Amino acid sequence: MRGDSEYKSRLAILVSVFILVNLAIISSAEERFVIEDPNDWSVTFIDGDSNLPSENSSAFVGDYINLIIEVSNSDTAAGHDEWIFFMNIEGLTSPNLTGFLDGAENQIEVNITFGPLPEGLIELVLIIDSSGVSESLFLPIEPNPLNLTAAGAAEVALIGEPIHLGDDLTASILVHNQGTSPQIMNLELKTESGIISSGNHVEINPGSSREVSALISPDVVGTSPIEWSVNCSNGGVARELNGSFSVEVLPPQSMELVFDSTQWDLANGLNVDISLYLSEGRSRDVEIEVFFLDQTIESSVQTFQLNLNPGRRSISLSLGEPSADAMIVQINALDWTPVSELEITHQLTPPNLELSIQFESPQPENPIIGESVILPYTLTNLGNTPTLSGEIRVVRTSDGMIFDSMPTPVVNSGDSVSGQLEIKSWPDSSRIDVELMWITGSITEISLVEITSFSQNDDGFEAPFDIKAAIYGSVFGLVLVLFILVVYRTLSEDVENTGQSRFNKIREARGVKKKAAIATKKEIMCPECSQRLSIPTSHSGAVKCPACTSRFTVEGNSDESTGNTPIHSSAQPSNQHTEPPKESVNELISRSLDDLLSCPSCEQTLRVPLDKRPVKARCPACRSEFIAEEGSNE
Repeated sequence: MRGDSEYKSRLAILVSVFILVNLAIISSAEERFVIEDPNDWSVTFIDGDSNLPSENSSAFVGDYINLIIEVSNSDTAAGHDEWIFFMNIEGLTSPNLTGFLDGAENQIEVNITFGPLPEGLIELVLIIDSSGVSESLFLPIEPNPLNLTAAGAAEVALIGEPIHLGDDLTASILVHNQGTSPQIMNLELKTESGIISSGNHVEINPGSSREVSALISPDVVGTSPIEWSVNCSNGGVARELNGSFSVEVLPPQSMELVFDSTQWDLANGLNVDISLYLSEGRSRDVEIEVFFLDQTIESSVQTFQLNLNPGRRSISLSLGEPSADAMIVQINALDWTPVSELEITHQLTPPNLELSIQFESPQPENPIIGESVILPYTLTNLGNTPTLSGEIRVVRTSDGMIFDSMPTPVVNSGDSVSGQLEIKSWPDSSRIDVELMWITGSITEISLVEITSFSQNDDGFEAPFDIKAAIYGSVFGLVLVLFILVVYRTLSEDVENTGQSRFNKIREARGVKKKAAIATKKEIMCPECSQRLSIPTSHSGAVKCPACTSRFTVEGNSDESTGNTPIHSSAQPSNQHTEPPKESVNELISRSLDDLLSCPSCEQTLRVPLDKRPVKARCPACRSEFIAEEGSNE
């Protein structure tokens, strides 16, 4: 038992000593080799085509890099060590490069050359093998050729802060084209939640610089990180033209609408004062639209835009004299998103007048003809609004004659005003009906009064009405009847009805009428157009067909008593000189191929339907009579 215990004690001592020795070695290694600061590393870019040092300030795709890193050794008696070098490229690690650290040297120079380089941001890492101490350097590798670079600071400028939820944020940056051909590019933004926004494509000529921008609307309240990058489809873009920024997204702003006062009277119309409140944040553009509601019918009356600052904004609306029982005010946000849209309906009370005229007994109560009469009155307003300044008149009912008038003041709601009118000379009539007319604005209130004149003799006859008024009315009625007759006769003289109206029939002499009544008619046929014509049996000589204007001769019946003798007709050539009947020597004829023709006397255009021709017509302009026929005047 004792032997086992001693063995275990010695073993524990050996393990402890081993651990202490290793810790001392590690501690010694950590203290011995120190890698210089990465910012002091010597970096040389070597052109991949010429294998000569590049004069560029950055590395390009295909280039090589030569690194010189100094490692200091604080204990030259502690022995040797190794270094390990590798690259991290977007999550991928290159194979390790290793080298020897001479423990006898105070300064050891590590010289590493590697390449060709890929595009992207690479991390160069150097590690001391024994201690695990490491340092790293991040190095961007530009595309080859590199066309687009930042024209100034490689940072985007932000427009629109402070930003509220729903607002658009604008990011922009100035880009330079150092290539030899035009480049088309755009700016792309991406939020943490995956929303991507691409700006408009912009073309930059060689040697020029232009601004590119993009809009994005963060969808989360609070801090929102946004990544940005400049993209080009056919040219290299510098690694500096990408990055990220953070914005603080505030909750959306809210609006409130309050009706301060509403005044509606006849003098000033409808006037409404409202207040619009905007919560803390940015200034906002809004559109205000005012509607009137009249028995469920909605109509827009005003639309205007305002820029609101946070706080209260007073607005006065002058709306005239509408026909409405309510109004609606709607506030619409322009290019921003409020907490909620704003629309308020406000009830209106239109101004209403309830007027009355109280008439007192005239002074004297029974006026004497020719004397002055005083008419006292009281005007009362029981409505909900003051009246306008107006006028009061005393008017005779029979003929509208104004005896007297005077202006009236404004009568407030519930008030009354009194006054008197004067009829300077009382008319010669036993009884007169007069009206008291109160005119205020577009409203007229009338009170009818009957006044009886003073009479010493009541036995005589007196008409129960105003004789002068009756005479005036009779004369006016007679003039009206005559005017109506003239209008009726004028309208009845339509060319279409010429010869049909009893006013414009062509009257014949009594002798002609008697002969026509005695004469016996016979019927013949026109040899040219077969038109059937009716002529006196005893007529012998030339006949003109009114349809085709052809002239021919007929022989009279030798035995008028029998009427059975055949009638012979022969067509007469149009160029034969035959003496026309006296009745048709001065007869006027007008022809046309449609319903319109011209008067042969005054050239007035008239309308005579074709289906009524031939017919005798009268021109309503010159009163000339003519035959209207179908055909051409040529």
